[in-house]
Amino acid sequence: KMSGEILGLQETHFTHLFIDEAAQATEPETLIPLSVVVDDEPNSVKVEIALAGDPRQLSPNIYSRWAADGLQTSILERLLRLPSLGGRSHLMGPPTSSTWTTMDELIEYSFQREDDHKHLSVFLTMSYRGHPSLLIVPSKLFYFDKLRSIHPTINNCEDKWCSVMREIESMSKIAYPDDVTHTKQASWPIHFRGVIGHDLSVAVESFWGSNSWSNEQEAGEILQIVQTMVREGVSTQSIGIMAAFRAQVLLIRRLLRSHDLGAVNVGMVEDYQSVEREVIVLSLTRSNESFVPFDISRRVGLYMQPKRVNVALTRAEKLLIVVGNPKLMKKDKLWGEFLLFCRHYGCWYGEVDS
Repeated sequence: KMSGEILGLQETHFTHLFIDEAAQATEPETLIPLSVVVDDEPNSVKVEIALAGDPRQLSPNIYSRWAADGLQTSILERLLRLPSLGGRSHLMGPPTSSTWTTMDELIEYSFQREDDHKHLSVFLTMSYRGHPSLLIVPSKLFYFDKLRSIHPTINNCEDKWCSVMREIESMSKIAYPDDVTHTKQASWPIHFRGVIGHDLSVAVESFWGSNSWSNEQEAGEILQIVQTMVREGVSTQSIGIMAAFRAQVLLIRRLLRSHDLGAVNVGMVEDYQSVEREVIVLSLTRSNESFVPFDISRRVGLYMQPKRVNVALTRAEKLLIVVGNPKLMKKDKLWGEFLLFCRHYGCWYGEVDS
C-alpha cells in the first residue's frame, strides 16, 4: 500500500486572483475560485483579488423564477452596494428616484479616495471601441456622462461608413426634417428606422418557455438594410443582428439565408455579451404595449430592461442601426431618450411617433 503527502497542499500558492466578467457570474460560481485562494489562517498569504465586470450590463442567467431573486445578483454587484466609509449608505452611493428608472437597477460608481481604500473600486471611463458618437447615449443613460473615447471626434464624411449611411438613409424619409436644419450630424454612424409592425406569437422551445414573438415588418426592413450594406461593400462577417426574442432571430436567419446572406450573424442580446461587430442592427420586435408587462415578468424583451438595453447599444464599432416602433418606444424612459437624441441630430428615419 502506497501512501504519501502532497507537497505544498497546506501552503498558499496563489498571490493574485483575477475574475473576468464577474458581473455575469452567480455568487456560488465566484465563490469556487475564491475558496481556493482565501485562507483564514493568521500567517497565511493574503491574496489580492480583482473582480472585473460591468454591473450595469447583463446579470447571471437564471432560468428559475424561484431562484432569480437571490442568484441574479452577482457578488460583484452585491459588494458594490455595501456600506462604505464616511457615512455613505452604499459604496456606490444611495439610490435616488431622480437618477434612475427603478431603485433596484441603480448603481452609482464611486470616485471617493479614502486612505488605503482608494483602490477598493475603479471605474474605467476610457473607451477604445468605435466612433465617439456611439458613446453619447449609453454614457448619459448608464454611466453619468463619464465615458470618454480614445478616438478624436470625427466630423467629416471621407470614410466608407458615411457612404454606407447615405445609402441606408436614402431607403426612407427623414423624420421631423424641420427639427434638424442646423443639428444634423451627417458623419455620426447612428441610424434609427421607425417601423410600425405587428407582434406574432410563435412556438419556439427555449429556457423561457415555448412562447416567443416575431415581427415580420421589422425583419423585412432589416433584410433590405443588410442587402444595401452588402452592395456598398460591407462584409457579411462584419454585420451582427440582434433581436429581442428567439422567434425573431429564427425569422431573420431564414430571410437572410433565402437571399444568400447566411454568413450574417443573428442572435439575441445575450449572445452578444462581450462580443463586438463593426455593424450592429437591432430589432426591438415588440410593437404591442399590452405585452410589455408580461415581458418584464419573464425578464425578456428590450422594454424596461436597462441592462439588456445597455448591452444592445454598446456592441457596435462602426455603425449602429436600431429598428423599432417609435409609438411604443417613446413610452419607455430609455428608448424615449434614444428617440430624442435621434430626432435632434437627424438620425431618425421612417415612421414617426404620432
